[in-house]
Amino acid sequence: MSTPSLIFGEAFMAAIREAVREEIRAVAGNGRKESELLTPEELAEKLKVPKSWVYEQSRQKRLPTHRVGRYIRFDLYEVLESQKKN
Repeated sequence: MSTPSLIFGEAFMAAIREAVREEIRAVAGNGRKESELLTPEELAEKLKVPKSWVYEQSRQKRLPTHRVGRYIRFDLYEVLESQKKN
């Protein structure tokens, strides 16, 4: 009895596995790519605003903030969505 990997070949099966993983990631992230958490400095650079603005908005709970120990991090997608609502 033949297994699917022998019939289709390992390279083909690997391509199918990767396509399925990409679809799962897309669905899990509501259709957006995986995000990375940004430091306040990185967020300020991307938004073209002063770093002090990022810290102040975070303190006032106007930006969605993730805590990593004593550090704060930001998801750019979440920040942009929150600013659309304001």
